[in-house]
Amino acid sequence: MSTTDRSVRDALGAIEAPVDPARLLALGGVATTLGAFCYVLYQILVITGDATLLYYVVGGAALAGGVLAWLIRPRTAIGIGAAAVVVGTYLYIQSLPGGFGFLVLVGPMLSDVFALMGGLSVLRIVNADVWALSAAPGPVFLATYLALRRNYVAASAVAGGALGVVVLTGDATTPTTLVGVVGVTLALAFGDCDRRGESLRNADGVVVLLATMVVLTLFVGVVPGAAGSFISSEGVGTQTSTMESSLVHAGDSLAVTGPVELSPEVRYTVEADAEAYWRVGTYDRYTGGGWVQSGEMRNYGGSLPPPPGETRTLEQRYTAETDIATLPAANTPVDIDDVPVPVQVTDSGAFQPASPLQAGESYTATSEVPVAPPADLRTAGTDYPDAVTERYTQLPSSTPARVTERTDRLTANAENPYDTARVLEQWLQNNYDYSLDVERPRGNVADEFLFEMDAGYCTYFATTMVTMLRTQDIPARFVVGYTPGQQVEDGEWVVRGYNSHAWVEVYFPEHGWVKFDPTPSDPRIAEEREILADARSDNDSDIDTNDSLDSDFDQGTPDPTTPEGPNGTATEPNGTETTPTDGPPGTDGDGGFSLPTIPIPTPEQAGFGLLIFAGVVAGLRRTGTDRRLYRELWLRRLPADDPEAVVAGVYHRVVHLEERDGRRKAPGETPRQYLVGDDRIERVGRLYEQARYGHGVDASDAAAARADLAELLEERSRLPHLVEKRNTRSR
Repeated sequence: MSTTDRSVRDALGAIEAPVDPARLLALGGVATTLGAFCYVLYQILVITGDATLLYYVVGGAALAGGVLAWLIRPRTAIGIGAAAVVVGTYLYIQSLPGGFGFLVLVGPMLSDVFALMGGLSVLRIVNADVWALSAAPGPVFLATYLALRRNYVAASAVAGGALGVVVLTGDATTPTTLVGVVGVTLALAFGDCDRRGESLRNADGVVVLLATMVVLTLFVGVVPGAAGSFISSEGVGTQTSTMESSLVHAGDSLAVTGPVELSPEVRYTVEADAEAYWRVGTYDRYTGGGWVQSGEMRNYGGSLPPPPGETRTLEQRYTAETDIATLPAANTPVDIDDVPVPVQVTDSGAFQPASPLQAGESYTATSEVPVAPPADLRTAGTDYPDAVTERYTQLPSSTPARVTERTDRLTANAENPYDTARVLEQWLQNNYDYSLDVERPRGNVADEFLFEMDAGYCTYFATTMVTMLRTQDIPARFVVGYTPGQQVEDGEWVVRGYNSHAWVEVYFPEHGWVKFDPTPSDPRIAEEREILADARSDNDSDIDTNDSLDSDFDQGTPDPTTPEGPNGTATEPNGTETTPTDGPPGTDGDGGFSLPTIPIPTPEQAGFGLLIFAGVVAGLRRTGTDRRLYRELWLRRLPADDPEAVVAGVYHRVVHLEERDGRRKAPGETPRQYLVGDDRIERVGRLYEQARYGHGVDASDAAAARADLAELLEERSRLPHLVEKRNTRSR
């Protein structure tokens, strides 16, 4: 009989045999890990567009693995799995703008691979949907095949390795990672029982493994890229934070948060011929709960292309007033000079420093600012480049239809994209209040803001406007940076932390990206002035320069009208500083002492804690530690009843000590015969016989027996005893 025939015969025999619980649990473990991996891919596809195709890809791969598990050898299956990976890679490369010309750039390809493993989110890849679809078939097919062949270790390695990739990229959330870890643990533990033909009596061992893996999962944040997740659309929402760093630290992702605080500290001094919004970065991919900046980062190698259409040149000189890791520049930057650190450029043309600027360091930026009047923008048309349409009209497929329906009604009379943008901008300004004290909604931010909230700050307004524009197939993107700041001289502005801001840029053919700002300006400016006045009255440091203190200009934040688009900005959140309280630690701010708050664990934390506790208990049982601990406590806790009960308790404990030392009590052996060799032991034996078979014992006899036990425990136990020493001895 050939090897193939034998393999098929064994496989058919396995499928005909009754499936025991251990096998079902092991298969469920592999399926759980694969499910966690596929769930991450599903979330990526929901964000980038439609996830329907993933069902067919995963279902087909799993069906193929299940059928071929009974027909082909493992070596052949591994070859098919590898071929699926190769085909997926082929399809992904074909989807890239340069096609297979990209293969010539082996170095950049390898750099991207290392970047993914170092924490670069899959969502930062331009064609993330193609990547997700091409990554699914190979692991699903091979893990299914191996699991049905009872090779649970290899199946877990394949499924766990696939999940590990998206953990390293940071796209798998901690709960998803935990689910995958639990699946691997179940597959390995119960798979071992299945292969050995054992029962499930060792289930406590599984709990030990689960608890161990949970503890390891809790430390998954040390893995590059795993500290956060771009995919999760949920947020804390109830914890006050400072947000300047998340708005303008030039990172590759931004989450919409809950309540925020503002900082009056000076960040930059800007010298320019005219005021502008000092742009830091742009984001194109909306996740439903935040934004991701897709595309690769490259080293700055010279001038960048200017926008199409008519522009005016704006020279700017930025001086950092604190250590800061951004390189602002007005829209649209084309050149940067005199930067004391290496400079990188995003796909959208924003500058980023390779390391933070130090206080006092300066650089010069040159921008070509679009100056097209509204009349020209109204006639710009909709002949968008394909790359712009694909990238800047994306919305998660989970975006509720009511967002589109409301936008349709609001813009029914708008005849062109410019009028559509102006209508939405003004409607948001007029219908929603400005507030920093909002609870972050759980769900799609734009949908929740439109229908469930009545106030928010800049990230809410900008996110909602971009989403509404994209429902109309108008290319728009989310932009972060600083508003102009406080003008202190002709051609000079002081930019503070509270000037950090988010706004919208809309693409117009033949003109490029044009700014719109849907955030109400008046309440924001009033908030800034109040914060600055409070900080000055408290003599806070780093909130002014000499010029800003002596300035004859308006102390508020200018609200310029430019040819680019509407007025208004929303000041935002700040860096890592926290707002000082009015009283010392432990007070309520008015001088009165407040009670400490007791932190309440989240459901996830409670679940983790219970699982870890169960694992500890199971581990104690597995090793017998629980019995040993119980015995040690039992030895030291004598009955507190009548003297006969005390003496009987002492006797049983002395017998236990003797047996623990290797002296087993023979059947029929009397206490007096067994307890020999030590006066104290013999005395306990006599007292026990006297209590049980004689005229009884009194309190002094019980005290003597207790004292004898105390001395024996002190000699033989490694733990301190809790029984009293001998005070009296009575015979």
